[in-house]
Amino acid sequence: MGFLQRFLKYQKIYIQCHNNPDADTIASAYGVYCFLTEKGVDAEIIYGGVQPIQKYNIKYMIKQCNIPIHHVESIPETTELLLIIDGQYGQGNVQRFETADIAVIDHHLPVIKENEKVLIKSSYQSCSTIVWELLTEENYPVKENKALRVALLYGLFTDTSSFYDLYREKDIEMRMELSGEFPVFEKLIKSGMTVGELMIASDAMYNHYFDINKRFAIVSALRCDQAVLGIIGDFVIQVDIILACFVYTSVNGGYQISVRSCDDRISAKDLAAYVCEGIGSGGGHAKKAGGRISSQFLSEKYGKIDIFDFIYQKMNEFIAE
Repeated sequence: MGFLQRFLKYQKIYIQCHNNPDADTIASAYGVYCFLTEKGVDAEIIYGGVQPIQKYNIKYMIKQCNIPIHHVESIPETTELLLIIDGQYGQGNVQRFETADIAVIDHHLPVIKENEKVLIKSSYQSCSTIVWELLTEENYPVKENKALRVALLYGLFTDTSSFYDLYREKDIEMRMELSGEFPVFEKLIKSGMTVGELMIASDAMYNHYFDINKRFAIVSALRCDQAVLGIIGDFVIQVDIILACFVYTSVNGGYQISVRSCDDRISAKDLAAYVCEGIGSGGGHAKKAGGRISSQFLSEKYGKIDIFDFIYQKMNEFIAE
C-alpha cells in the first residue's frame, strides 16, 4: 500500500504548511490535496504564524495555480487528521495546533520519530520531489495537471538555488519528467527576490570574510530563501581573486548552505559534503553545491562552537595552501 493510501480512510484532513510558506511547502501540500480530493476526501490546505503570505512570487504562484490555501489561527477540536508538509510537528516554524492525530511528509533532518504516518526523506532536496514520487506510486497523472506540474517544479527550483544546487537523483528525475514550456513558471523564476532580500544579499556581500592566503570567502546572510543564497554565491565567485565561496543562512533547526568554486582543485560538492559530514547533508557538482547543517548535530559533535568559526575551520582544513 502506498503511503498516501493510508489517509483515504479519513473524511476531513487539514494539510498544514509551515509558517511563512514558501513555494516548496505550498506545492507539496497542493500535490497531496489534489490526490486526496480526487479520492473523495474533504481536505483543506492551511498555515499558521504571525501573518499571511506577503511575497509577490508566492501570491502569484497561488493565484495562477489556483491553490486553495488559508491562513488560520486554529483548527476544530474535532479534526480527524493534521498532515504537516515540509516541516515536523513541534518545530518552531510550524504553528502548533492541538489535535489527536498527526501525520508528516518532510525532507529535512528528522527531529521526530518516524512511524506509519511520518515520512521523512532527508536525502531529498525538496519536499515537492517526495510528493511527486508518492503521487507517481499511486499512478496519479501529475503531467496532466498543468497547475500542479508548475507548482512542483517551482518548489524544487526555490529549494535548489534556481536549480544550480540540484544534485540528488530523484530531484533531477522530477525536473526532467515535469519540465516544459510554461509562461507561469517563467514569470515565477523572474520574480523570486523581494527588495528586502536584495538588501539582505547586498549586506551579506558587503560584510563577507575573505581569506587572502587560501583565497576563499565566507558569507553569512540574514535568514533568506535558498534561491537567494545561490544568487549571493554566484555573484561572489565572480570576483577575480576568489577561488571558492561558502554562503550560509539560519533556518529552523540549523543552517542552509550554498557553495561555489571556480578552481579545479576545489570541488564544491566535496567541500559541502566535508563540512556537513555527520551533522547534516551536502553535495552537488564540482562548481556548485548546497546542503543543510543541523544545529543539534553540530553541538552534539563539536560542542558549543560558533557557526562561522566552524565553517572557517573546516574550509581551512579542506583547502590546501
